[in-house]
Amino acid sequence: MEEKEKKDIHTLKVRMLGQFTIKYGGVFLLRDKNQSSRPMHLLQLLLYAGQEGVRRNRLTECLFGGSAQADLSNSLRVAVYSLRRILKKSGLPGEMDVVAKGGHYYFRSSFLVEVDALLFDHLYKEAQKLSGRARLEILKKACLLYRGYFLPELSGEEWVNVAEAHYQHQYFSCLNEVCSWLKEEEAYEELLRLSTQAASIYPLDEWQVWQMESLIALGRTKEALALYERTAAMYFEDRSISPTERMLKCFRRMSGKIQMQAGDFREIQKRLREEAVSDGAYYCSYPSFVDSYRLFVRILEHSRQPASLLLCTLTDERKQNPDISRLLPRISKLLGEAIKSSLRQGDVYTRYSQNQYLVFLMDLPLDACQNVVGRIDACFRRMEKSRKVRVTYRIAQVGREAKQKNC
Repeated sequence: MEEKEKKDIHTLKVRMLGQFTIKYGGVFLLRDKNQSSRPMHLLQLLLYAGQEGVRRNRLTECLFGGSAQADLSNSLRVAVYSLRRILKKSGLPGEMDVVAKGGHYYFRSSFLVEVDALLFDHLYKEAQKLSGRARLEILKKACLLYRGYFLPELSGEEWVNVAEAHYQHQYFSCLNEVCSWLKEEEAYEELLRLSTQAASIYPLDEWQVWQMESLIALGRTKEALALYERTAAMYFEDRSISPTERMLKCFRRMSGKIQMQAGDFREIQKRLREEAVSDGAYYCSYPSFVDSYRLFVRILEHSRQPASLLLCTLTDERKQNPDISRLLPRISKLLGEAIKSSLRQGDVYTRYSQNQYLVFLMDLPLDACQNVVGRIDACFRRMEKSRKVRVTYRIAQVGREAKQKNC
């Protein structure tokens, strides 16, 4: 057996990035324990501290916070005693214990302990001393080691949040450098693997751009287009966030990179057509709506046709109903259906946020929008009888002399 394999078998492997697990000799330990309990919280603190240990007052602060317990020292002794019992029942052939010495507490064992978060830190620091290919290889190892948020089960704890911010910053720094390097070397399969992992952990941090660039470079254009559409839906439909200009720029970069292979003109026309033209207004993602709006505004400057922009917002009628946030996904979907069925095929609408829709009304002056609002509201009320919510409407004339109106 090779030296590395022998070492791995006799090493307690602790994972803290993505989830908390302890593994020894290929067997997971303590999986049935409540990870957020005091004894397990204590274990995670001690494992993370390593050979430096943790000061007594720091332990009580992390474990009990602003607790008003009269005797925190006694509470700590109880937690230590409980943890020692858990460790003794773990079934390991070696020894594990909690040691108190000089005002510090330590995790001690008769075998090696490897914590992935500490190893990640070590690799990051080692890479800073290097350059060229050697630096790249160390950074890649660090990226592959990073598998998610630091101790997610304890995400509400202050010390965990501080550590998470630290590791996220280092991970982003490593990955940006590695991705840029891999792109230069045209190592797109590896770039795709790393960026896909990052996008699964941090879906709202634009790692999909690297994924798309990789797919396009590999000639997998359809997959890139599908990824673009899924990401657009996630940002602007599934998430309760309003789009920012930074997001829009990101999506324009992504869509701008999509170029289909050369094809026959008739085939291109076929792809451009709607698969099934339905009644009612045309729905599109917010990035597409922005582009359509700006194009229509340019056209209207010359044709002098009237057009209006309508904002529909779901609001809490009583301003104090705790059920609204829970019901919002269902009610918002109903409002979207009401908008679609109440408008013409030439009108375009999109979901702007969790409780708002935007509608572009072609060939419709501001004064004529009241009828549209009435149709939408009547249709919505037929589907949603509850008076806990209402829809408010704001209308603006599209063009240089824009006027606004509330309904």
